[in-house]
Amino acid sequence: SGLGGPAVGRGLRIHPVAALYGVYEEEQRAWWGAPQTGICDEFADAEEGHGFLVECVQYAPGLVASSLPWRSGVQHKESMTQLRNASTLIFLIRDHGGGSVAVDAAGEAVHSYRVEDELDRRNFRRGLAAVARLHEAAGAREIHALSRAPLAWRRGGDLDGFVRELQALPVRPDAMPIFSAHQTGSCRMGQDPASSVADPSGQLHDCPGVWIGDGSAFPTATGINPMVTIMALARRTAHAIRAAG
Repeated sequence: SGLGGPAVGRGLRIHPVAALYGVYEEEQRAWWGAPQTGICDEFADAEEGHGFLVECVQYAPGLVASSLPWRSGVQHKESMTQLRNASTLIFLIRDHGGGSVAVDAAGEAVHSYRVEDELDRRNFRRGLAAVARLHEAAGAREIHALSRAPLAWRRGGDLDGFVRELQALPVRPDAMPIFSAHQTGSCRMGQDPASSVADPSGQLHDCPGVWIGDGSAFPTATGINPMVTIMALARRTAHAIRAAG
């Protein structure tokens, strides 16, 4: 549309996520019950206000099948037979770096995002180490990375060596899947029209009467799941629209 100025599409944040799954002696039934039942914020402020959360999440069969590395049909089937005893821990980074969203000649949205910020890369490596050690402490008999190359630890093995191997993996999707469920910040609020799309109330700098009240208006990534923050921002923006007449 041309609205919004030069900052439209810049500042994308996605909360990069990676996972390790552990295989336990006890049945886990990770597909059953609430989708997210536990969270650890011990590492939320690892560096300069940026860190990561560790979460215990539902591991549905379809997600498992699509995220397990494929080496052969036999291997994949054997991995899936362990699902009843498998549990997944993820870590979710409050990203310091960011990406962008644009529209191509066909009118389709095109995104660009790489985990290239050094602070984010350090937190990625910290996250892998933390999740591996949590699985071990919880009693996992095996811990598996979702890496393209086989990488696993079995109880009695060298956990520190496994962590070093995890941290040596390249931080990119062709080495290990990187997930995202929280895309925000691509139409951020701010004072400067050169670096933001809307003013602090959510109204576009270049088009009075047009407002933004969703997660795209976030000026930075949140340190938590953004659901409640988006609800609060939408309510605040609605009040601002009403007050503006």
